[in-house]
Amino acid sequence: MKVNAIDKSKLAKTGQEYRDLLASDADWIVRSADDLLQFRGAGGNAHARVAERDFQAFVDGLEFKDGGVVTGSYRPLMASLTISEIFEVFESFGMDRQLANDTLEAKCGPPCEFDFWSFCASNCH
Repeated sequence: MKVNAIDKSKLAKTGQEYRDLLASDADWIVRSADDLLQFRGAGGNAHARVAERDFQAFVDGLEFKDGGVVTGSYRPLMASLTISEIFEVFESFGMDRQLANDTLEAKCGPPCEFDFWSFCASNCH
């Protein structure tokens, strides 16, 4: 993964665009927990501003599938980041802010269902 920059012009705006992005060879998005650790280690991003304990809780709660993040809880980020910075975290996964907002307060299950502090991406099913 290229950790130097998120290509904001290519962020997915819809669930279908997100699935298409995951199916592509885009090398600028976080696709796994290892990518996330590498991205954080590069510094200069919202991930690097999260306290170590909270960051580990965030990573431990994530699920990845089909080349990208599927679900998890953003609650561990709340103590360290502003809402704008939390959306930067979603951008690293390839989602624009509106799409990220559309995934919030739901967890994966057939179908996504309400769960405060969680998110459910379109590749859940």
